Amino acid sequence: MRSNFDFKTKNQLNENVRRLREIQRNFKKRQEEKQEPVKVLWKSEKYSCVESKIKQDIEKPVSSRPSSANFLRAHSRAGPPVKLESRPVTPDITNKTSVPPASTAQNVTLIRHNWDFIKVNGINAKKASLNRPHSLTALDDSKKRQEDLLNNYHFGEVPSYLQKRKQEWRHEEDQRIANTPDPSMPPGHRQLPENERKETLELLLAKLKDVVTQIQKLPIGTDTIRVKQQRQSLEKQLTEVEEAIKIFSRPKVFVRVES
Repeated sequence: MRSNFDFKTKNQLNENVRRLREIQRNFKKRQEEKQEPVKVLWKSEKYSCVESKIKQDIEKPVSSRPSSANFLRAHSRAGPPVKLESRPVTPDITNKTSVPPASTAQNVTLIRHNWDFIKVNGINAKKASLNRPHSLTALDDSKKRQEDLLNNYHFGEVPSYLQKRKQEWRHEEDQRIANTPDPSMPPGHRQLPENERKETLELLLAKLKDVVTQIQKLPIGTDTIRVKQQRQSLEKQLTEVEEAIKIFSRPKVFVRVES
């Protein structure tokens, strides 16, 4: 049975290509209609007569290659090739061998010594020292010596080298204290050493005793001028000695340094 309708297939691919080309032509035509002339770049009138250096370089003729640039090729003047002589790979070791050739083995004579090896081994065995293990008695003696050493050791005592070091530290500290200037010492003075202070104090005490003895020997009933002057002089000395004793009885005595 035939159909009354005749369907004709349409090529969609060609139709799409045709349609795209038509769109491109229309777009290109619109772009050409809208295209504006290219603007001329602005150039200052001051440099209008100056030619471009790039143009000068382009118009400059190309210089020929100098003769010095024609270098020689490698080995162009080396002459014909030299043929190297072949060398043996295996070295000649005939002069280095220490073993004589087999041809001379007929003349070799063996030298034998009549050694008594049994006797030699016996002598060496007597001289050899054997490292025998310690016996129980030797171990007990060693243990006893260690115990005696521990029992006789003085535990808790300061070693002698530490005691010596302590004495040195004490002596250094005393020297440092002695050499340190006293902050209470007035300027222009020095501290009198302890031994000098004690010697001076002993002299003052002896002087005090002497002055008191002289005062006691003065006559009481007579009031002559000579006795009065002598009493006044002794009392003045007594006052000075007492003041000096008070000064030198202090732990620190400062003496003015004579310039």
